[in-house]
Amino acid sequence: MNILSEKNVKNGEIILKEELKKLLEEDNAKIYEVIRIIERSPVFLKEHFNRLMNSINLSGIRGNINYEDFKKSIELLIDENKFDNCNVRVSYYYKECEILLFYFIDSHYPTKEQFCTGVHTVTAKVHRNNPNAKVFHAEYKEKIQKIIDETHAFEVILINEDDSVSEGSKSNIFFVKENKLVTSPDENVLLGVTRSKVIEVCENNGIQVERRIIKYEELENFDGAFITGTSNDVLPICSINEKEYGSAGNEVVKMVYELYRDEVMREIK
Repeated sequence: MNILSEKNVKNGEIILKEELKKLLEEDNAKIYEVIRIIERSPVFLKEHFNRLMNSINLSGIRGNINYEDFKKSIELLIDENKFDNCNVRVSYYYKECEILLFYFIDSHYPTKEQFCTGVHTVTAKVHRNNPNAKVFHAEYKEKIQKIIDETHAFEVILINEDDSVSEGSKSNIFFVKENKLVTSPDENVLLGVTRSKVIEVCENNGIQVERRIIKYEELENFDGAFITGTSNDVLPICSINEKEYGSAGNEVVKMVYELYRDEVMREIK
């Protein structure tokens, strides 16, 4: 993780990068959130705050963060730095008192070509403990990165021991069957903010979303697929292992992308 901002925020106050690094070394909880900044505006800030609180509660750590203080801290970070379009990482841990840190990180987004053609993904038998909590695990990250390096895949789709499909290693996944979306049950995945917004805009616009167990052998039968995430938006999948999809040209995928982007534009304006 590459920290970009020289001026960062700790509990509502400005600190410099060197102090931030020392504080992050003390962080044993590894609870975090990543928030997209577009045109110097945070996207879906309240939803990210709620998910951070959920991760804290699921991890059994003391925490009583105030949303208005949270909002003021990220606004302070944006005001004190010159990054117009970048991701902010928020880290939380408890050491005698609450420590809440805000800082800009090196951010990578899919290219225009990847949105137009879709991305290649692979599957792997990997299980995340406590999937609803967003917690950093170095061993898990290293394992995923090794698979990506070896296969040149954009993302790894996680398969449980019972051969059910859960989610991407750093994203959520949706499948298209005719005019319907299919995704894993809420309790089996990280409740991504982008995922929740996609479900919301689809249900508001007559696109059915079915949450259910998806078996590995079903991957052959879907008409398309896409992943969602803070940096990925709605990103078509062109292939999972050897199975090819025409996701980028699928009318349902294109509609979902447009509906989601419209929601983002409303948020930042």
